[in-house]
Amino acid sequence: MYALKPPPPTPTSQRPRRTVRRLKQVRRQKGVYEAIAYEAAAKLSVNVLLSVAAIGALLHLVPYRGAQTTKIHELDAALESTNERLGREQEKFSYYFDSYQMRETMQELTDRIDPNRRRIVWKTPATPAKPAPSASSSGQ
Repeated sequence: MYALKPPPPTPTSQRPRRTVRRLKQVRRQKGVYEAIAYEAAAKLSVNVLLSVAAIGALLHLVPYRGAQTTKIHELDAALESTNERLGREQEKFSYYFDSYQMRETMQELTDRIDPNRRRIVWKTPATPAKPAPSASSSGQ
């Protein structure tokens, strides 16, 4: 059983192989780490470049935003005055075209009287005539 077993390796022959393998592995790992480092540096530089471009674009938009806010305030003021005027016009419209108040509105606007209404005419009572002063009584 022990006869089939290969003899144990000698320490001198095995040692140089391990060091060569280890050096190759270290070089490979070093190359992999360098590639990862270059990739990370490239990503970081691209992200910084994009950030600078985005900040520059935002800085160009700040004056435009100020102009837009002033325009919005002007439009809000115009809208408020238009809404007030619209309210007044709606009140006038409902007053002039209200079917329940049509007769009163017509009378107010045209000085016409409702045909079903009776006209009352006030007469002043006749005052008795005073005798006119004569010229003989005032000349004495």
